[in-house]
Amino acid sequence: MGCVAVEDLSQGMVLSEDVRDIHCRLLLSRGQVISEKHLRILKIWGVCAVNVVGSPKGAEDASETLDPERMARTQAITDQVFRHLDTGHETIQGIYQEALAYRYAHPGAAFPGERWSAAGLKGATVDADSIRTRISTVDLKLPDAPPIISELNAVIADPFATSNDVARVVNKSPALAALLLRIVNSAYYGFPSKIDRITRAVTIIGTKEISSLALGICVMRTFKDIPAELIDMAAFIRHSLACGLLARMIAAQKNLPETEQLSVAGLLHDMGKLIIFKYYPGPAAAAHAHAAAAGCTVYQSERSLFGIDHTQVAKHLLQKWKIPPVLANSIIHHHHPSAAQDVTKAVIVQMADIIANGLGLGTSGELAIPAFDDKAWDGLGIAACNINWVIRQAIHQLGALDITLV
Repeated sequence: MGCVAVEDLSQGMVLSEDVRDIHCRLLLSRGQVISEKHLRILKIWGVCAVNVVGSPKGAEDASETLDPERMARTQAITDQVFRHLDTGHETIQGIYQEALAYRYAHPGAAFPGERWSAAGLKGATVDADSIRTRISTVDLKLPDAPPIISELNAVIADPFATSNDVARVVNKSPALAALLLRIVNSAYYGFPSKIDRITRAVTIIGTKEISSLALGICVMRTFKDIPAELIDMAAFIRHSLACGLLARMIAAQKNLPETEQLSVAGLLHDMGKLIIFKYYPGPAAAAHAHAAAAGCTVYQSERSLFGIDHTQVAKHLLQKWKIPPVLANSIIHHHHPSAAQDVTKAVIVQMADIIANGLGLGTSGELAIPAFDDKAWDGLGIAACNINWVIRQAIHQLGALDITLV
């Protein structure tokens, strides 16, 4: 069995696995003999590669083309990113191998450890008592919700909301409408024809789904002006979008309804970090420097230095802004899914975060993958090979995605 890029497929090849689109709908079945018609179908739906019977051309000598020094550097970085996880677990092992291959092919893949272990540590001081005083559950600085977020919350809560209701709210912000349409028309969704208005997007994707996506974008835009010396916001956005896409695709593997809710939970899973970056820049830098020095994760440093971590910070904002509980559940518990009311959704967001961090698909500033709730994940019953398929599809769909929040 071999994985072959669609552009390298030839008529007469035989599929060794089912081929599905981004929503996990079956396109072609295992055993199908590829014809010209099938090649068109694959290209229309944005499928980048398929598995066929036999070995792909050139696979037998691929190892001979690898640069040993470059592979050694790549493996050292990948090992650091995965150092807190058990790579003996079948799913984690598969993700590790995908990460190794991706990082080798993309040397620019995110690795924030390089930044914080050098510049971040220089002159940094950590006064835990002072930091705890500045960040506490009692005296936490939180921004007020933009009016449009309250309106979107109302649309999401209204079971009778129509496409016109959604469009009316979204179109109040031309920048939001333009950004929303750009995402919907990107390979992120993979629709074969252009969607040129919000009402059409709602008709195709769904009222609640588009409303939730708009809500997620609005929340992200609230924190768009964070200084570059703290976090590369373009990389943060890419990480967040990658988590959203991966969460939606993993949910589709389980045929879960309303996968767009999980997409938005993935998009917003690290919103607590944005609050810390924006309102507590000194402690944010200290947490990263401490993590780099101690060899722990930023998540662990937050708990050690602040007495509160970014998921708890996010919880306060979610409550203040009245974000729907179905989204809040997965955001608050994405590092400890077993503690969530809905374990399935929380562990899907955690897995999406693991993959995005592992491959370096953007960055939230984390130095290593924080945690893996293997008990919660194993309960889902998703095969490791299915996650590998999700990763390859997500890489294809994220490839040309270049989104800014301005």
